[in-house]
Amino acid sequence: MADDSGTSGTEGGRGLPDGLKEAIEGALAATERTRGRAQDLSDRTKDRAQGLVDEVSRRGIGARGTIEGLRLVSRDELRALEARVDELSERLSDLESQSGSDAEG
Repeated sequence: MADDSGTSGTEGGRGLPDGLKEAIEGALAATERTRGRAQDLSDRTKDRAQGLVDEVSRRGIGARGTIEGLRLVSRDELRALEARVDELSERLSDLESQSGSDAEG
């Protein structure tokens, strides 16, 4: 069996060249930095999304309150209002005709 401990450019018991070990360590360090940045971005995105969900929810509750505050008019109420408008129109017309005859006489 050959002894790897005397191979030039290697260090440690595995017999990997120093350059390869440095490249692997550099790649792992870069991966860790990238993971850290990605996690930070993910956290910020999550916080922003939660803020938007809270805002939509708040506005939805406000809209629901506004809609509940509105009251729909029934057909009968609408007919009564139309009759009242007709009645007031007739009265106005009568007053206008009286005012016109008073001005003439």
